[in-house]
Amino acid sequence: MGLTKTYKDGSTPDIAIIGAGFSGICAAIRLQTQLGINNYRVFELEPDLGGTWWSNKYPGCACDIKSHNYSFSFEFNYEWSQEYATRTEIWEYIRKTAGKYDLYEKISFRTEITRVQWHEDRQKWVLDYVNLNNGQTDRMEADIVFSATGPLRIPQIPKEFESFEGPKWHTAQWDHSYDLTNKRVAVVGSGASAVQVVPSIVGKVKALEYYQRTASYIIPRKNNPYGPFWKWMFRNVPLFHSIYYKMVYWAGEGSHMVFSTKLKGSIPRTLISFAVWCFRYLHVRNKVLRKKLTPTYELGCRRIVVSSDYYPALTRKNVNVHTEAITSVKDKTLTLKDGSVQEVDVLILATGFHTQNFIPKDFLIGKGGVDVMDMWEKGSGPQTYYGLTAPVTPNMFFLLGPNTALGHNSVLFMVEFQVEYAIKAISYMMEKNLRTLEVKEEAAKAFMDETDRKMKSMVWSTMCRSWYKNEQGKVTSLWWGTCSHYWWRLRHFHPARFTGVSRG
Repeated sequence: MGLTKTYKDGSTPDIAIIGAGFSGICAAIRLQTQLGINNYRVFELEPDLGGTWWSNKYPGCACDIKSHNYSFSFEFNYEWSQEYATRTEIWEYIRKTAGKYDLYEKISFRTEITRVQWHEDRQKWVLDYVNLNNGQTDRMEADIVFSATGPLRIPQIPKEFESFEGPKWHTAQWDHSYDLTNKRVAVVGSGASAVQVVPSIVGKVKALEYYQRTASYIIPRKNNPYGPFWKWMFRNVPLFHSIYYKMVYWAGEGSHMVFSTKLKGSIPRTLISFAVWCFRYLHVRNKVLRKKLTPTYELGCRRIVVSSDYYPALTRKNVNVHTEAITSVKDKTLTLKDGSVQEVDVLILATGFHTQNFIPKDFLIGKGGVDVMDMWEKGSGPQTYYGLTAPVTPNMFFLLGPNTALGHNSVLFMVEFQVEYAIKAISYMMEKNLRTLEVKEEAAKAFMDETDRKMKSMVWSTMCRSWYKNEQGKVTSLWWGTCSHYWWRLRHFHPARFTGVSRG
């Protein structure tokens, strides 16, 4: 059965998309190509599109998902230069795709949405925004809103580092005007950004003081190039790219079992843990350093990082690895719990993002004047239906919202599945002449109850600190199953789980 593309009077809903990263771009393209809807507007805070791939320009920035699966299934890129693409190459892919579908004219750049509020009397969302180029404020009324801001958006900058008096920046706000050559540099953090930054700058700095709070599990990355032969095969040989693409996809899907605490996951996790130990042992011969770099939590509880040059970088003579907590920061000096003191020229914070409160308070106001973020924080966490919509946010779709990030495969699969479901929902609204569509509370509760049960048998819920969890220790960021499982659940729209208000 085909999609309904207009209301009976020939009109279509007005749509706002917040964010022009992969999620927002996907929503815009599919609205055009599947529903023929062009009366949408995209709001982007930055001067260009790309989302996290625009903001994160730090040295060594790259993707840890294989290139051919880090692209849209409806817009393949046969020209990737290597198995794991760099940030620049990914950004160019996004720009090229947006240009092909004429999206630039639809995007309002340097425009900040300051408030999104549901107006019951009009059955519409009202978006207040400011043009950052001239300071002018305005507002838009929208029937439907896509929230495509993403969880890795707001840098987390601990307050204790505000007193550092030298040059300092977060990895997502890299200062390329500053030359690190022969400088004493401090890097704080040990997640994916730090693992990429350290090998990229260690060869030029005079000394690198590396402050690691928690060691990461590191698996080697074999980054083979795609030469002219491979690119020709991808472009010209029937089914060659399709088979390669699916092989990479199913390899990722198969790795999901590693995150289960049941027997099916314990065995492969033990084998991988041993392989990771061997990799660390071969590259870090110093026993003291190796102990510092050895995780003390279960493999997979935190994000597993892919790198082949991280351990060699930390063994260089100009690198000092610290595991003691930083107790004070004064002038350009960092003092540790053990009493040691390091004076540096530059401070680089690889301290992650605000993944739990990525929606600011007093920003999203739903039905009944409810502050959505405040309600979630006061409760046990986000209450959504497959991370896609919530009972108090009619006509709103969250892309890569709560409980939809991944630890085993490309999040672009999740984005596409979510957009496809939203397209079906919008089509249903037009077919049934509905002004609003809102998921029922019992449907959202059923999903959240199942999520809580499933998470109990996943390694992410074991004893470790990670950005996957909220302050209560509940995993609110990740999807508990495979991508295929998520698709299977959302392959059909479920009208019985929603309520709607007729256009009259």
